Order: sequence, then C-alpha cells, then structure tokens
Amino acid sequence: MPKPLKEFVQQVLAEHDRGLHILRAFQSANETVNILSKSMVWRRTTTRRSFFWEAAVGKLIELTSEDPGLHVATTNDTVSFVFDDSVLVRLKKADLSLRTSNYPTPTAQLFHVHEADLFGHPGLQRVEAVYIPSQFDTDILWAGIVARDGKSDLWNFELTEPTDALVSLPAPKRAPVTDLAIVKNQAKRSDRKNSDKK
Repeated sequence: MPKPLKEFVQQVLAEHDRGLHILRAFQSANETVNILSKSMVWRRTTTRRSFFWEAAVGKLIELTSEDPGLHVATTNDTVSFVFDDSVLVRLKKADLSLRTSNYPTPTAQLFHVHEADLFGHPGLQRVEAVYIPSQFDTDILWAGIVARDGKSDLWNFELTEPTDALVSLPAPKRAPVTDLAIVKNQAKRSDRKNSDKK
C-alpha cells in the first residue's frame, strides 16, 4: 500500500467537487444535530457523535450520487468512500491536534499502517476526512483531510468553500501629460534647436 501523497489526494478530491462535498456533508450534519439537540436530551457524549456521523455519511452519499468514480464501501460496521480506485476516505471527529479517538479495533489500529490491506482494495491511499467541533459541539472549528503513517503525522490540508469572485482592482488613473515631469533644461534645449534651425 502506498503512503498517501498530498498533491495526489488533493487532485483526486478536487475532481467532481469531492472535497467540497465532504465539507458540505460535515456542515449539513452539524445543522441536523443542532436541530435534534433542541428536542432531545443526550446523556452520553458519544450519542451526538454517532448522530453526526450518520448524518454526514448520508449527506455525502447524497451529494456524490452522480460521481462516476465513487464506490461506497461498507465494511466492518463503517463506511468508506473510495474515489477513482485510488483514495479511500473515512469520516471522523478529531481533536485540536487532528487526532481521532478510535476504539482500538484491529481495523482502527491498522488504518494508518499502509502496508496492511484492510478492505480488499490493494493500492489505495487511505486518509481521514475530519472535523473539529467547537467546545460545546455546536459549530465546526476546522474540517480537512489528514494523513498519517502509523502514529506519525504525514500532512493535512483544510477543506474550504470556493472563492467565487476574484477581487478586481481598479485600473490606475493615468496622469495628464501636463503633469508629467519635464527633464531639467529640456525647454531651453528645444528653444536652441528651434533657433539653430532658423
């Protein structure tokens, strides 16, 4: 299994707006869970996380339904998104250090050991799409893609909204010709040339 390459993963997730769809799935899940929390009491902190995950996975499946290069893989009580038979992404909650808190199942322990083939798709670059919730779990502080090799961090990048409009700067005003600088003694020289011609 290859270690994930940042530029390659960025390129694959840029296709068909996949990175944007992941971000939007997290945002939609956050809205859904905030609405649910107004009418429900959750006594376990993991309940909100479970509802969030279900809502995010469901929304991402909806948003990517027409993506020709997507395969949704359901394995070992989790869902993975395989893009272009090359990048496997799973959705996770992370802390401020971009670490997830997985229950130490064999799959969770081996996810970032890239020599291991976990899902029967050899050659996939495995990464996590993570979100960091705010202190009270009502907002998302950061969402992005994280790659690790075992316990070592390889790289990460943030998922952001596209910038639709480029900022156009006004064209600089041109000064009138009369305001331009005149080289010293140029007026005298032109008078001399004119008098010499005469």
